[in-house]
Amino acid sequence: MLLGTFQVNPVEERSKGNLQAPIQVVEYIDFQCPACAYGAKLLKEFMQKNPDQVHLQLHHFPLAMHPHAITASIYAECAARQKKFWEYHDLLIDNQDQWKSMEDARPAFQTFAQEVALDQSALDRCIADPTIEEHILTGRAAGAEQGVKSTPTYFINGEMMVGATSLIKKLNQLSNTPES
Repeated sequence: MLLGTFQVNPVEERSKGNLQAPIQVVEYIDFQCPACAYGAKLLKEFMQKNPDQVHLQLHHFPLAMHPHAITASIYAECAARQKKFWEYHDLLIDNQDQWKSMEDARPAFQTFAQEVALDQSALDRCIADPTIEEHILTGRAAGAEQGVKSTPTYFINGEMMVGATSLIKKLNQLSNTPES
């Protein structure tokens, strides 16, 4: 997708860390899932403590049981197209308790967009683009084909882990970091 004169690869925008890291993590997330928020915070903390050891690639996996999950993913994906994915991701995670029970979470999502300085007209066009939701649902289907059934699910160096506790135990094992 073009953003101004720059080509934006949304998969790259949903990745961070050292590409050559010995620990490669693929995360499947539902932004409305409390366990996902917990896992995201643990993973962020681990990556801050071990910046060269981990590369993370995030994939959307919105669950039908969460009414705002797809919309949250759409906003996050549109933020990725403006190179603001991680800033937006962190606001969704850090403020999940605020928006998860709202009848309509879009006003909160718009506030987050303002906080990370998204271009509003580009955001509006992106949100209205049906290919964004199709992209998210296609990614969700690909995750399901790999065996993902719930969130958070992680693949750490190709090995599937379900839940934040499994994640942090495996990361500490691989990095030889004492569990905290």
